[in-house]
Amino acid sequence: MLGAQDFSAQSIWEGGDVENGQSLFNANCASCHLVTDGVLAAPGLGGIADRWGSSDELLVQWIQNPQGAAATGDAYIKSLVERYVGTYGWMSAQAVSADDVRDIMAYVQNPPDVAATASTDSGCINIDEIPMEEESDSSTLWFIILLVMFLLIAMSASGVNRQLTNTLRERDGQAQLEDSSYLTRLRGWAWNNMVFVSILGVFMVAFGVVKGYQGLMDVGVYEGYLPEQPVKFIHSVHVCENEVDCKYCHHSAYESKHAGIPSTNVCMNCHKAVKEGSRYGEVEIGKIYAAIGFDPETGTYFDGEGNNGHVAPQASFGGEPIKWNKVHNLPDHVYFSHQQHVVVGGLQCQNCHGDVETWSAGRIASVDHINT
Repeated sequence: MLGAQDFSAQSIWEGGDVENGQSLFNANCASCHLVTDGVLAAPGLGGIADRWGSSDELLVQWIQNPQGAAATGDAYIKSLVERYVGTYGWMSAQAVSADDVRDIMAYVQNPPDVAATASTDSGCINIDEIPMEEESDSSTLWFIILLVMFLLIAMSASGVNRQLTNTLRERDGQAQLEDSSYLTRLRGWAWNNMVFVSILGVFMVAFGVVKGYQGLMDVGVYEGYLPEQPVKFIHSVHVCENEVDCKYCHHSAYESKHAGIPSTNVCMNCHKAVKEGSRYGEVEIGKIYAAIGFDPETGTYFDGEGNNGHVAPQASFGGEPIKWNKVHNLPDHVYFSHQQHVVVGGLQCQNCHGDVETWSAGRIASVDHINT
């Protein structure tokens, strides 16, 4: 009776403390409910003030003791049980008072504007989103350019020298030099400048040996290999912005030679709630839902006959699995165990894979990048 008198004086939808309601909501409700009409582990609470079709007292009882509220026989409570309990199960009883419920409802009716309050600068860098000039090894190109320039200058100087010599010989009444090809003259010049030609030859041989060695050392080394993936997964968003540990997804690194590719079940641990990405919206996350048979509208899974309402993925659902493209492929003679390096050696993923938290898709990091 005391509770009824309190409600008659002030509605459960009025006079609540929004700030305290947010703290209570996060502590008691946020693991299952959203303040919007989206589905997390249970229906969203957006517009609940307009949808609630029973008394304030029963709302409090429904939150404190759902089975007790259902036992009252109230028609609206009965409709909630028939509609939701079969899919989502019974809500856990919450240790909150009527005043706490009033504060929670004040927050639900006046949630913060996430778009307005979210920070636009996470402090995380994605190198794939920064325009960068392509760097290339231009030493060979410059060597060829300088060699061509040297040959042109040498041929021009040879022609000028021949003309001047013939002019002097004509003045002195001597016979002109015999016509000869550039190749013949080059052999004669090389013979007369044996020391210089020998030094130049040694330099060219050394340069060729160095470039040949570098080329042979790059056989089977694919630095910067970046295959296109079926889902535009962004490592910087997960690792840096949301601080997800690499081994949460690649958990096999703890116990196997392979780090493994996470199954869609692992993705759904978060994306059952996070249904829209910060870069691509619902498009890329929707590919995960299509593979596992998840209905984001109801927060449930489809079975093989196209019926949703299941709380867990159904084996009968014949979705097309996501076909990730392999990035690293070791030679047959190499044995590498992630477990030995991660568990025994205590190495971090970045020690071998580079700064993954600054990338979009996975790639083979360059040796220079790893060593910096």
